[in-house]
Amino acid sequence: MKKALKCVAMLLAFGLFSSAFAQAPADGSVLEKDIPIAVTEVAPGLFFQYHHQESNNAWLVTDEGVLVIDSRQHPKRAEELLAAIRKTTNKPIKWVINTHAHGDHYFGNSVFKREGALFVGHRDTVGMMIAHFDTEMKRRSGYFKQMKYDPAEVKRVLPDLVYDSKLVITLGGRTVELIYMGPGQNPGDTLVYFPQEKIIFTGGPFSKQSWPNPSFTPSMSNWVAMLRKIAGMDIDKFLGGHGDIGNKQDVLHEAQMLEDFDAGMRAAVNKGMTKDEIIKNVKFEKYKDVRNYYRMNLFISSYYYFLTTGKPENALP
Repeated sequence: MKKALKCVAMLLAFGLFSSAFAQAPADGSVLEKDIPIAVTEVAPGLFFQYHHQESNNAWLVTDEGVLVIDSRQHPKRAEELLAAIRKTTNKPIKWVINTHAHGDHYFGNSVFKREGALFVGHRDTVGMMIAHFDTEMKRRSGYFKQMKYDPAEVKRVLPDLVYDSKLVITLGGRTVELIYMGPGQNPGDTLVYFPQEKIIFTGGPFSKQSWPNPSFTPSMSNWVAMLRKIAGMDIDKFLGGHGDIGNKQDVLHEAQMLEDFDAGMRAAVNKGMTKDEIIKNVKFEKYKDVRNYYRMNLFISSYYYFLTTGKPENALP
């Protein structure tokens, strides 16, 4: 509690604490919505927008135009992203990369389509966008209602260009590599690697200090192996789909967390425990301070489904 109060005091001191602050959660943590949006130039011309309560973005500014990674979860939010980009450049938006098929990462595509961007994503991401659009819309219905956003404004804009294992984009003398290492959190997870800058945008598979939704993964072991592989690459900064800028140890921490979650769930299922018994008795409290822990009941439920049926709740058709 003292730590949380100290954090609040610091936010007040720097003028970053929202006047709209609601009652804090029972555990004394600061509400997600009160962590300010931050844009950091992580390398010359490469910007990272940390949006703690929603999803992150990045964009690369070159003499020939701009490459954007992910587009937020509603056209109104995409307009805010575009406004942030316009504070850094007036160059045309040339590319938008959709890292995966969660609506909070691509429901703003129509705004950048209007700007003339060419969209690119993995072949399986397109499949997931098509198969689960209605599910993703339903998952965000509460958010749309809370924000007073019209769901009808969301248009499904699919990638114009798809790839299977690797795609290299050169823009204004800068190299961007789209890499697919197999499914991590999702079928089609695209890793966006900037080799000259030693930076990678990971999309779904890695988010610093944040529990990810496991209801899409067809292979937890591949997901963990992917995290350990990228941690071993010549990379200095890891930009997640959620959470702040990470380092190698943050990536390895998530790999261990997922491995512990998988092992704990498998042990419980092998003991014959029901889903409700696992929710009640298996808490994974070692990771209770990680963002999204309050959703553990849902994570247990979805992974129980995977372990008992052999397929994820939200599968690639």
